[in-house]
Formats: sequence, structure tokens, C-alpha cells
Amino acid sequence: MEERKIMLNDAEIPRQWYNALADLPGPVNPPLHPGTGQPIRPEDMQAIFPMNLVEQEMSPERWISIPEEVLDKYLLWRPTPLRRAINFEKALGCPVRIYYKDESVSPPGSHKPNTAVAQAYYNKAYGIRRLATETGAGQWGSALAMACRMFGLDCRVYMVRVSYDQKPYRRMMMQTWGAECIPSPSDRTQAGRNILAQSPTARAASASRSARPSRTPSRARTPAIPWGACSITCLCTRRSSASRRRGSSRRSASTRTWSSAARAAGAISLA
Repeated sequence: MEERKIMLNDAEIPRQWYNALADLPGPVNPPLHPGTGQPIRPEDMQAIFPMNLVEQEMSPERWISIPEEVLDKYLLWRPTPLRRAINFEKALGCPVRIYYKDESVSPPGSHKPNTAVAQAYYNKAYGIRRLATETGAGQWGSALAMACRMFGLDCRVYMVRVSYDQKPYRRMMMQTWGAECIPSPSDRTQAGRNILAQSPTARAASASRSARPSRTPSRARTPAIPWGACSITCLCTRRSSASRRRGSSRRSASTRTWSSAARAAGAISLA
């Protein structure tokens, strides 16, 4: 019988992220500031990213060590299987072997916890207490919800309304991990309020939801207690006795503004 999968044991899990920037033929163009159109400076990123992630995003190092706290969480589902696509080879009449990494074995069912866990860790290390993000079908939102629960962070997820209504089980997964899941557009943000004011359909959907009793029991707030090789996708809130600093971002792993730099600097783990 032909071998169909390759597995590593826990002791063989990679302990470094690979930074593709180190091996590119030349430097990539910097992302542009959405307000000024000028190249982003590290200090500009601090409005939405903690500095430990900004430093990692700008790093020219080929290998970036994975913190032990992150490795400990990864071991819940990593190393993941390297599977051979034998049927695909046969369908193509292919003379070579084709392998793929099976990331469906993570608790949320995708590759996205690989970066979500690291982001949650670095944010907590920097003193952030809550992460907020957006999600479409819910894969990213559920990955960040799980990661925040692992590190004792509050999580708020704005989910595209059609997916919020059509994918209740993905929404329930986020809520099970303690995240607050909000259909978007909503009245929580100025952009959402603008859309609701201009769109009768969106306004009617929002009003309909508000009129329905919630089936999700309220949860106690989690007690307060991370772009680099892992690009971030969150709004970070750091609370102190005097004030709260707020910022926001879109999903950087595939975001519109930072996409080229984020993809170039994205972390690659081979397990």
C-alpha cells in the first residue's frame, strides 16, 4: 500500500516561522497610509498594531522564533498531516507526486488559527485586553475567538450580515468561545450607521434582528489579565485606570491596504 500521509510527532514541531522577505530578490514596496497615500512608517502602525508585532513585520530576519506559549497552544492540533493527493495524481495522469498540508484538523477547521493564536499572544503580551475584527463566512472570526479564549482576551467579531443569518453554526462556534458576534453593518460603528441610514433593506434587517429575543445567554466578561511573521487583523484596545486607546484594522492577512507587504512577510510554518 502506498503511503498517503506523513506525520510528525510533537517533538518535531517547527520552532521558527520563516520570513519570506529575507529571500526575495529585492525589498517590497512599503504599504501606503490610507489617509495620506504615503509609505507607512512603523509609528503609523501603532494606531492599530502593538509595537511587538510592528517590529516583527518589519524584521529582515529569515527565521523568527515562535514563543513557547504559542507552541504550547499549537500542539493542540499541530503538527498537521502532509497528505498525498493520489486520486488527484491519477486524474491528471501526473508523473510526479502531489502533496498538500491538511489544515482542516484545527479546532475551527482551517489554517487561520496559525496566525490568530500568535496575534492573540503578542497582543496580550503588550497589554491589550480586547481584540475586535471582521469576518465574512466566519472562519477568521472563529479562529480569533478561539485564540482570544486561549489567552484570556475579550473578542468582538463583526460578521457580514448575510453570513450571520445563513451560517448560524459558525456564529455559535464564535459565541461558544466567548466572542461577541455582531451582524454587520450595525449601529456600533459610524460606517455601519451610514449604511443603515442609506439602505432600507439593511435597516429593515437590522430592525428585524433587534426585535427578536437573543438565544445566546449572556456571559461574564473575561478578566483582564500580539505583524510580522504573523500579520494582524484586529482592533486592539488597551485599558488603563485613566483611559482606553482605540484603533481598528481590516483583515491584514488578505487586507486591501496592507496586502502586498502582509503577504510578503507572512509566516510560514512547515508543520
